[in-house]
Amino acid sequence: MKKNFFSLIVLLLALACAQSAKPEDEHHPSGSIPVSKEVGLSGLLALSDAEKILGEPASLSDSSTKRNTDVLRYQCAYKANAEDPKTKKLGNLYFLAEAYDQVSGAQKKYTDIKKANAGHKGVKTLEGLGDEAYFHSDDENFYFIMVRKGNNVITLKVNRITSKTSLEEFNAVAKKITESIQ
Repeated sequence: MKKNFFSLIVLLLALACAQSAKPEDEHHPSGSIPVSKEVGLSGLLALSDAEKILGEPASLSDSSTKRNTDVLRYQCAYKANAEDPKTKKLGNLYFLAEAYDQVSGAQKKYTDIKKANAGHKGVKTLEGLGDEAYFHSDDENFYFIMVRKGNNVITLKVNRITSKTSLEEFNAVAKKITESIQ
């Protein structure tokens, strides 16, 4: 009887150890980014913030979350509900939030994109926003901002600036999102 009891205890311990070695979420093989992080990324940009930036009512037109080898990506797009009568443009706002497993992955992404845009007019390095940040605009068609904070990279882009688009709100929302990232 004691031998069977001892064997049962060993078997239960072995099963418990095997269970704890598995990643917490099968969607994240590395197990380093829990499901709650997905919810956190998708909650960074609210419809109300998109409407402040676009300066008018808007709708979510697309969103997705995807896990690659070393990064969790959430992206979404908001589209103004109506064309601006002054500019005859329909404003769009694109948002990308990336949580890398390692800070080096986030640094590489930020550096590669900034370097690719460095030769263009309207690129400005921003101080006091995350660990690194830059703004890019042609002052006619788009606003773009990329921020790296730790192992996270966020990108906001207004495509088709209208007479209602607010650069002030664009910058304020980028700051708010950056400050909310742990």
